[in-house]
Amino acid sequence: MNAPAGPLRPLLLPLARGFEWIAMALLIGATSLIMAEVIGRGLFNLGLPWAGELARYCGLGVIFLTVPLLLARGGHVRVDLFLNLLPGAPRRVGDLLNEALTLLFCLLFLVSCYGFMQRAGRFSTPALGIPNLLYYLPAIAGMALTTLVAVDRLLGALLGRTAPEAQPDH
Repeated sequence: MNAPAGPLRPLLLPLARGFEWIAMALLIGATSLIMAEVIGRGLFNLGLPWAGELARYCGLGVIFLTVPLLLARGGHVRVDLFLNLLPGAPRRVGDLLNEALTLLFCLLFLVSCYGFMQRAGRFSTPALGIPNLLYYLPAIAGMALTTLVAVDRLLGALLGRTAPEAQPDH
């Protein structure tokens, strides 16, 4: 199925691809840090709490910075067994409802994150003392861009526009 594509897609895809590149660098960082921890513990009997903290930061970034591009490409998990059985107009309503619920989830996530940061933002991470706002910034940035992609997908669904399947968006 082609992903709905609204008027914001040409602006959002380069940002989402940039987030993907950052996520790839963070994946390399997480892998290196975990290997350093394993070697430190296994060979030198040395704990590296700072490496674990940074590896978790990298993992958080990998997850949340790849979500916008995944949603833009329509590569997210989608349970559409019943939706595919619907004819014409009911199918369109179901698609619109699906896009609206995705946007609602994104908005609820951001509102919840704001509430969480009101409390947790005053603290820092234990090993390196990174302010929590900075530590959770990849999740916030990723979901903010995901929200914009969800808005674009909803607009695309309303306008009946989809991204061409044969032409990759990269």
